Amino acid sequence: MRRYRGLIVDLDGVVWRGGKPISENIEALRILRNAGAKIVFLTNNSTRSRRLYSQLLTSILGFKVKPEDVVTSAYAAAKWLKENMGSSKVYVVGEEGLVEELVGEGHTIVTISEAKSCKADVVVVGLDRNLTYEKLLAAHTLIKWCNKPYIATNIDATVPMEKTDMPGAGAILAALEKSTGKKPVYVVGKPNPWIVEMILSQLKLDRREVLLVGDRLDTDIKVAVEVGIDSLLVYTGVARPQDTVKSHIKPTYQAKNLLEAVKLLSLA
Repeated sequence: MRRYRGLIVDLDGVVWRGGKPISENIEALRILRNAGAKIVFLTNNSTRSRRLYSQLLTSILGFKVKPEDVVTSAYAAAKWLKENMGSSKVYVVGEEGLVEELVGEGHTIVTISEAKSCKADVVVVGLDRNLTYEKLLAAHTLIKWCNKPYIATNIDATVPMEKTDMPGAGAILAALEKSTGKKPVYVVGKPNPWIVEMILSQLKLDRREVLLVGDRLDTDIKVAVEVGIDSLLVYTGVARPQDTVKSHIKPTYQAKNLLEAVKLLSLA
C-alpha cells in the first residue's frame, strides 16, 4: 500500500467541515507529506482563489502549500473558458475567488447593467452566498433572451457545514436551468474527469501511484473511477457508511477518517 506517491485531496469534508479543521485528517496529511507524498488539493468550491486557499492551507497544515498545489473549480472554469472560447467578457454569478481566477486568465468581468444589455460573451455560475434576485435576473436575461452560453463550476447541491450543510452551486444552477429552460454548455468541476486529468498531467506519476481522497460518492469517488485511479472515501464529510451499500459507485477503500486509513493501509 506504500505505492501511492501522489494524493489528490478534497477540501470541504476532508481538510475541514464548515471552516472547522478536521484534526485526524490534518495529522494524516502531515504524516503523508513527511513520507514524501506529492499532495494536490482539489475542490469544487469556487468562492476562494488558489492564492487564498494556499495561504489558508499553509496556516492549518503547518507545511508550505503553494498556489499551484491547489486546483479549484474557479481556476478550472477560467482555464477551460480560455482554451475553448478565448479571452471573454464574463458575467459572474459567484464570489471573489471566481472573479480573481477569471481575471488571472485574461477574462473581463461585466457588470449587472452591462449584462442586462447583453454585453457579455458568457455566464459563469458558481457558489454565491451573496446571491440576489437582481444577480439571478441578469444571468437569466443573458442566457434566455440574449442567447448567451453559460458554464458552471460544479453541480454540488450542498456544501458541508460543521453540523449541517448549506445550498451549493448546484442549487443556484437548478434555478437558472428551470427559469431559462437551458442547461450549461459545460460543468468543469468534479465529477468531470477533465479537472482530474489536468492534475494527473501536473503530477507526472503513473496512475497506479495516485490516490484520490474525498467525502462524496457522487463527485470524488465517481471521478476517480472514471479516470482509473484508486480512491479513499472518508466519513468526515457528506457520505455515510450506509451510502456505499446503496450506491453502484464503489471506493477502493473507505475509512472513518484519513488517519485511520494511514494506519490500517500503511499509506505512509
